[in-house]
Amino acid sequence: MTWCPNSVSGMHLPAFAASEAGLFAEQGLDVAYVPSAQAPEAVAAGDADFALTSIVHVLDAQSRAAERLPVRFVAAFHQRNPMVGVVREDSNLREASDLAGARAARWSMPWYAHEYAGALSHMGLGAPVLVDTPGGLDVALGSGAVEVLPMWMDNLTPARARGMTLHHDGHDFAIRAIALDVPVYSTGLIAADRVPLDVVRRMRHALAAGHELQRAHPQPGLAGFRRCFPEVSEEHARINWELYEPYAFDGAGPGAMTAARWQDTIAHSAAAHDLPPLPAQHVLRAELCMEPVSAQR
Repeated sequence: MTWCPNSVSGMHLPAFAASEAGLFAEQGLDVAYVPSAQAPEAVAAGDADFALTSIVHVLDAQSRAAERLPVRFVAAFHQRNPMVGVVREDSNLREASDLAGARAARWSMPWYAHEYAGALSHMGLGAPVLVDTPGGLDVALGSGAVEVLPMWMDNLTPARARGMTLHHDGHDFAIRAIALDVPVYSTGLIAADRVPLDVVRRMRHALAAGHELQRAHPQPGLAGFRRCFPEVSEEHARINWELYEPYAFDGAGPGAMTAARWQDTIAHSAAAHDLPPLPAQHVLRAELCMEPVSAQR
């Protein structure tokens, strides 16, 4: 399974919980983590069999490949899009409808700005005014250069750890998040087409059980994660899980996916990021949409 150390998400903690509790072993799986910044390509090349990644990364990788990569989604974990607009507490922006026309930061990861603009479009709201912000996000929002910082709810960990405040010009200022909650998937588990369906099912079950375990007893997963990545503080990982958890347990719960929501997800992500809207059979193993993901041990 690939792991990108530059992307710390609560989505990854259930995998460590599953390792610590022997849930992979119960399913006859021996799982090791392989660092990789390009998960779809790594899985396609045989460097890994599975990866946790985002739909946009798969669409982008497929669009750049000379021919279709033999990689598809087999489980969905963010059951709805976690995109939010972060604003100052004293801002007049209160609801999603207020964000149309507001100045939003297009920071060093413009992916978030495109995702944010796509979410507003999906909701039938007017487009934001995207402002390039080469400096820090605290400075951009604190100085008034922008009114909104587009990001995923999961990315709010540093601000949450500081009591939802940012710092500019010698002063702290309070912030809040306006959730957009577009009903499309965002992240999930991909598998190489070469992996037998039975193995895929066992991995899905282990990760679903890992979510339940992380929810009930968070410490083992946190401990396993920190042994692997000691540079990430326990507080950061814990808060990130708390931010991610409501998105994973929404609807049918961790890992579940439906064909209809996948169709909406592919169309939404392709439009937001100007990527080709690939056929569903090139993005997911459709037969798994028909099956519940059991967390029973």
